[in-house]
Amino acid sequence: MNPGHQPAAVQTPMAPRLDLYAPIHKALRAWMFDTVVAVGRVDGSDEPALVRALAQTEALLQISLSHIAHENDFLHPLLDGDMPGSAREADVAHQGHLRHVARMRQQVQRVRLQQGAARFAELGTLYRELGLFVADNLTHMHWEETMHNEALWARHSDAELAAVHDALVQSIPPQEMAEVLRHMLPALSPLERHGMLTEMRAQMPAGAFDGVLQLAHEVLDVHAWAELLRVLQVQPSLPHAH
Repeated sequence: MNPGHQPAAVQTPMAPRLDLYAPIHKALRAWMFDTVVAVGRVDGSDEPALVRALAQTEALLQISLSHIAHENDFLHPLLDGDMPGSAREADVAHQGHLRHVARMRQQVQRVRLQQGAARFAELGTLYRELGLFVADNLTHMHWEETMHNEALWARHSDAELAAVHDALVQSIPPQEMAEVLRHMLPALSPLERHGMLTEMRAQMPAGAFDGVLQLAHEVLDVHAWAELLRVLQVQPSLPHAH
């Protein structure tokens, strides 16, 4: 080695910042895509199948309203407190989403009220409206995950962001949280899912966490479920486990 040569500094990768948007947005994307497919392929003359597809659509619309409220109540005040007006574009987008949700709820009712060829036509309209709603939300979520995260990370520590996240989660009713987890757990990467459940186990009573594990068992495929058990080092003693 040349004694006058100084070795280059070793670059260590930085730990990723806490992303308040990523998990819920993965859940919403999966929920939206599943619902578009469900509405697009449903047989309008098959009453039970149609009932299920419309109920899934209404559940998506309801969780969209809740998601908007959560962001408006917890994240936008934080952004505007740092830089007044920084959440304005998202506020405008949310207002548009509220109007779109109202239109789609009316369209769901029109599908229910029609029969025969008229029902198929109304179902086609709902499918196209739902596709536009998803497209608009995909663009909006990208904005939040890039522009909003950049602003939050520049001004807040992960501990501060975690406190906001915890307050938001505590405001969510248990039934809503269970429905969100039903879509979120399969949508996360293994690393994200394992980290989330490890943190939940540390914060929740044992009985409540058993309920989360039961839900995970219901929605994960066999390989994801087995890997989760291995990482958490728990025995598969849940009801209905094989």
